[in-house]
Amino acid sequence: MSQFTFPSPPPSPAAEVFRGEVRAFLASELKHRAPIDRAQSWNGLDPAFSRKLGQQGWLGLTWPKAYGGQERSALERYVLLEELLAAGAPVGAHWIAERQSGP
Repeated sequence: MSQFTFPSPPPSPAAEVFRGEVRAFLASELKHRAPIDRAQSWNGLDPAFSRKLGQQGWLGLTWPKAYGGQERSALERYVLLEELLAAGAPVGAHWIAERQSGP
């Protein structure tokens, strides 16, 4: 049986700084969110939360600036998604559009 091994991505100080920004934002925004609501993360709907992500510039993070994006790296997008899901953030109101409907 073959075994696949993939190298870790190179260290990215920018992505780790971004991770800290995201964690601080989530700690503030989700501090009163009940555990049962956090468990519904992927299906959780909170348009106000999605608007706050948009105000941070975190929706369409990798999109071109001409389309409202930030032109950030795929690794930074991964960091954002990893932290949103780990924190139990409600992503249902923007999840598909952000991932699949962009330019």
